[in-house]
Amino acid sequence: MIVGIGTDICENERIRSLWQIYGQRFLERIFHEEEIHYCLAKKNPVPHLSGRFAVKEAFIKALGLSRTLHLSYREIYLSGRQGRKELRLSGILQEIFHDIGAQRVHFSISHTRHYSTAVVILEKDHGL
Repeated sequence: MIVGIGTDICENERIRSLWQIYGQRFLERIFHEEEIHYCLAKKNPVPHLSGRFAVKEAFIKALGLSRTLHLSYREIYLSGRQGRKELRLSGILQEIFHDIGAQRVHFSISHTRHYSTAVVILEKDHGL
């Protein structure tokens, strides 16, 4: 049973601009160290950073959280280098995920030259 759906689209240029202005501080505030290493190893890291940012936003939307909450984007991150990646959670976002009864996360990321997008679906077993 689906308990939440979220989607987000991110302009790659916005992420590039924030990275240019704030540098490593921006990366470390938004991305987990594993994400930073993965993305910076790419020829063009920006679409990969943007895609991960879109996943984080889509996940928060899928939880149905208020935009007034102070959340750490680092509590949501993609893990894995080859093949299927996993969405990892920690801190308050992990607690909220379990509190709503969610058990699984499905997501998809796509990017073009100018935009990155993500969809996140939260699921639980029937009867729970």
